[in-house]
Amino acid sequence: MKKILIFASNGFESLELSPFIDVFGWNNIVGNKKIFPTICAIHDEVYATWNLKIIPEVNLTNNSIDLNEFQALVIPGGFGKAGFFNDIQSEVLKSLLNHFILNKKIVIGICTGALAIGIHGYLKNIPATTYLLDNNRYFNQLEKYGAKSIREDIVIWENIITSSGPSTAIDVAFYLLEILTDKENCIVVKKNMGFFK
Repeated sequence: MKKILIFASNGFESLELSPFIDVFGWNNIVGNKKIFPTICAIHDEVYATWNLKIIPEVNLTNNSIDLNEFQALVIPGGFGKAGFFNDIQSEVLKSLLNHFILNKKIVIGICTGALAIGIHGYLKNIPATTYLLDNNRYFNQLEKYGAKSIREDIVIWENIITSSGPSTAIDVAFYLLEILTDKENCIVVKKNMGFFK
């Protein structure tokens, strides 16, 4: 059995979190059947930008988990006005990143989730992308954190994957599925989800 950890911040973008739940949920019905996502946070309840509330399986401020059980960490992006940038600066997330980076496990930052990796110092001299619009504001932040900013939808550098927004989250989720299983299994899941007609 394999596990992925999803860090949900207040202000998260729903479409950047849900593909990982759906893809791996479908996988556990029609595919490999042995990969489970766990949503964690630093709150008992987490509110998305667009009026969606979720209850994470693990509140990391009150509970500990065995990080050795997880093969990947996913950080969906979000909006500052809804509290996203407050949550991603937490020492809890820094500790998670430290474990996954030092153990060369997969770390994924979707959209502004890439900034969460950069804030904690893990993108220095590493190619990365983030939200492509908004007058370079987020790319300027990436560069401030020492990243080599690249204006592409998805950037993969060793075990770190960054992407540019909600539209890329499903592709990254399928890519993660392929890494954790194989290409054939990923095709089976895509077909059953209707991505191939």
